[in-house]
Amino acid sequence: MTVAYEEDCQTVFSVAGAEARAFTATENTATVTPRAKRAQVARACQRCRRLQKACSDLRPCQRCVRAGLEGDCSGLSVRARVSPRAPSPQALRFRKTPPRVPGAVNSLNTTAPPLFINLDLPTSPQTFTSFSRESFERKTGLLPPQVVDYCSMRFFERLAPTIPILTPEYVASLKARAVSESEAYCVLLGLCAMVALQVEDPKDRFFGQFITAESNAAYGWLLLEEALAAHRHLTRRSTPSLDSVMLVFFIYACHASLFHHSQAFFFLREAVTLFILVKPESMDELSRSLAERLFWVLLISERSHAIRYRRPITLQVTANGFGLSFPTGNHHSLVGFRCLAALFRGLDTSFISLLNQETVPRSLPHDSLDEVEMAINIALNHSCPSNLLPTQSANLRVTQLWLRIVLWQLCLRLGHLSEQNSQSSRTYHYPLEVANDLAFATRDLPIHSMQVHGVGITEKLFDIACAVINVLARVPVQMSKTAAEDDLKYIRHLILQLPGGSSVYDSLLLKHIQQTLPTMVAD
Repeated sequence: MTVAYEEDCQTVFSVAGAEARAFTATENTATVTPRAKRAQVARACQRCRRLQKACSDLRPCQRCVRAGLEGDCSGLSVRARVSPRAPSPQALRFRKTPPRVPGAVNSLNTTAPPLFINLDLPTSPQTFTSFSRESFERKTGLLPPQVVDYCSMRFFERLAPTIPILTPEYVASLKARAVSESEAYCVLLGLCAMVALQVEDPKDRFFGQFITAESNAAYGWLLLEEALAAHRHLTRRSTPSLDSVMLVFFIYACHASLFHHSQAFFFLREAVTLFILVKPESMDELSRSLAERLFWVLLISERSHAIRYRRPITLQVTANGFGLSFPTGNHHSLVGFRCLAALFRGLDTSFISLLNQETVPRSLPHDSLDEVEMAINIALNHSCPSNLLPTQSANLRVTQLWLRIVLWQLCLRLGHLSEQNSQSSRTYHYPLEVANDLAFATRDLPIHSMQVHGVGITEKLFDIACAVINVLARVPVQMSKTAAEDDLKYIRHLILQLPGGSSVYDSLLLKHIQQTLPTMVAD
């Protein structure tokens, strides 16, 4: 009865409102008469002109007479302000319609010819280049050869197992070309900035033996600022080089390690756009091989960023002929890299749009996400776990478990979960199993194998922990609740040791525990 009453009230209010609007419109039409146009004079006295009031042609004017200021009513000649007359509709018609010339085709394009037509500008897109705004001057002594050698060594040692976009041959080529080419010098700047900000201890002063810097983090800032200044002044080309894409990717990585999420996304999108414009047929064999790896790194970064921050994606598997196959090679770094690429390959545009609620389907069958789930589950079967380095194992296992949580949250939103489901991944308590698997997979890994991945791996652990907290607070737990809380405490302890954990994410996690699960003792 309440619903019917509310519907009746809504109908009554709608009808009453419509009748009121109709009555008001009818009454206004019947009673309102056109307002007479106020007479205007060509010349106003100085007082009325100053007050911006209506005047008359008589001197003294009526306003000054009523004010008792007849003597002050000056009749000095004031130049009339003539407003331009509005053109008549016929004149507008003749202006818009070009004259018809007998025997000629009347074009619909009546746009005026552009100005500066005599400038010697390129007309072909292939020859277009932007003009560098100012000349870029390198800071003397900012990037000594010893720093380049050390950072290159640290990159191959710590980062190359998960980001194999450089080779010793390519770095040697950059060093040789850096003397005369600004782009090659800038790539080395970005490489060293990334190593200083993400790999080295921020409070240490290792680079102090080569350059005056308070800490590794401060020196990384100097290198990043120099790379940004160079990036602003480099010439833009319609066909970007591999060096230019590498530079923008390193700038993105630096911003990501500094928690600059908006700037990181900006440069990530720029790197993806530049890569789409790359012409693979103009590359040599080494550059083509590195471009193939860079494609997968950009695809993984963009899709991971899109899932974490609900962003769109641009790079597709078949873009520019790249991505048709996984990177080839038997080196251990490429073995783990193929597994990482397999984790994200199935997360295409349709999945991201569904996750970001860009499309709102009426109903999806319960098995619509089975193919994506299977691709995530079997991605790590491309190689034997014994072939993986600790840094690769940490990144792969955490990323896989994080993607399972993302998929579980999507199924929850779509209403695909049920405690009677035979698939554990489609039950409400599934995050507890994920947390248990995470604790088992990472307990024996050294902490530095996780720290090297930066804040990205911290955010993934944070998402998993938040899902576990929500389940413990709202879902009756079949397994031992103490064991689930122990896994949660382990994840929190792990977050405290990772980049951004103690400064940002632990306080957010503790606040979530206090608000959602106050009965849990947060040790």
